[in-house]
Amino acid sequence: MKLPGSPFSKNSAAVPGSPPVSPEEAAALRKQLAEARLMLDLHHLIIERYRKFVEDSEAKSIADLRALVRPMDATVTELKMSVQDQFHPFLYQEHFMQAVEKSMDAVFSWKTVQLPVSFWVSFADMAHLKAADDIDRAILLCSLFRSLGSESAKVLIGKNKSAWVAFKFNEKQYIVDIQRRSMSAFSAEDDGLKQFMYSILYSFNDREYEDFSEG
Repeated sequence: MKLPGSPFSKNSAAVPGSPPVSPEEAAALRKQLAEARLMLDLHHLIIERYRKFVEDSEAKSIADLRALVRPMDATVTELKMSVQDQFHPFLYQEHFMQAVEKSMDAVFSWKTVQLPVSFWVSFADMAHLKAADDIDRAILLCSLFRSLGSESAKVLIGKNKSAWVAFKFNEKQYIVDIQRRSMSAFSAEDDGLKQFMYSILYSFNDREYEDFSEG
């Protein structure tokens, strides 16, 4: 596992206009840095020792994936309200696509992280950390779209752990590419999912799932 970068560096240039650091302050900073590095090493040791236990306990069956999409989750509800409050009132047919864009702006503003072990991060933890990996971010966005009124929103998981969110609105199909942080629109006749079928393993929301891994 690659450890996070250190918060301090002895080679960092001084900020122009900042007061000089006294020897005592420099010593205190070096001590804090050493303690932070020790804690990172300890966390690394603990994670590696219990990696298999954590990953086994976090494993999900295909059917279990549906339970990860939670439109009624408290964090999802809070995010939905923050989006809907920007409309007076929020009307699904008139404002849903604008709400989708605002939802994407909010969730894509968070930092993208790669977890050191296979671990499902809760929506509340994502909102607190303002960070998530691509799959967790896709599940949250799908939950938020469902909460905003979309009946068709679903998560797509690819063979290389890439993730998308697909939904239909006003006779068009939309696909949100989580890694690229972009959204594409397709007509009803031009099924946008066809271009992804070679790499999709699973498709799911809180109501249904499809397994393409045997295809």
